[in-house]
Amino acid sequence: MKKLIAILLLALPLLAEEAKKPAEEFNENRLFKNRVFDVQNRNPNDLASAVHLLGSGFKGAGISVNSQLRTITVRDFPENIAAIEEAIKRLDRAEASANVTLNIAVLIASKTPLPNAPPVPDELAPVIKQLQATLRYTSYGLMTSTMHRTKPGSGIENSGIAEPALLGMTAKEGKPIFYNYAFRQISASEKTLSVERFAFSMRVPIDLGNGNVQYQDVGFNTPVSIRQNEKVVIGTTTMGDKALIVVVTAGVDGAQ
Repeated sequence: MKKLIAILLLALPLLAEEAKKPAEEFNENRLFKNRVFDVQNRNPNDLASAVHLLGSGFKGAGISVNSQLRTITVRDFPENIAAIEEAIKRLDRAEASANVTLNIAVLIASKTPLPNAPPVPDELAPVIKQLQATLRYTSYGLMTSTMHRTKPGSGIENSGIAEPALLGMTAKEGKPIFYNYAFRQISASEKTLSVERFAFSMRVPIDLGNGNVQYQDVGFNTPVSIRQNEKVVIGTTTMGDKALIVVVTAGVDGAQ
């Protein structure tokens, strides 16, 4: 009898511990539903990560992704599947793509008249007025102007040739001025365009005499921030009594 009582006393703490354990979550499989979602625009793994907290978390429920088929398969209660469906519809949309327009003008500035240079376009007249008020140059002409269209996240690069006579220079025949410019990593908001780096360079022929011509490299690089439709002087490089001035106007359509 004493032995039986001792066994019962030993069992009581074990029974108490069992009573403290929470009942295991239980679900009958017939309450779960299955649904396969086709992903059209976004990364299926990114979408699955965004909606996984909308699942019930019950044992047997889950979300799986097939990257090759671009599908998300959900097994869960109907109300959870409905919430996940609504979230996927809202998130699986094509990203808005902004169109960026850049108008680049390279101006020639000089202390003396520039008879060989084309005149500066009328839309840049306010820029010329400001330059004349701040710089020592009195005459301005246009070396080149170009319009570019691109998308945020990309870049622009362009090169060209200008005749030395535009800068009042002389050089052997076949020795023109080479120029190159590049916009690196363009980003856009609703009102502002930012460029991680703008680089402008020129190779200018210098007549050394005795039939010898040597090219000299000039230029600059700088980060750029431009408000939409604002004309901005983004850099200047000097060559003797003249200078080249780069003016950019930016337009951003459809940015978020």
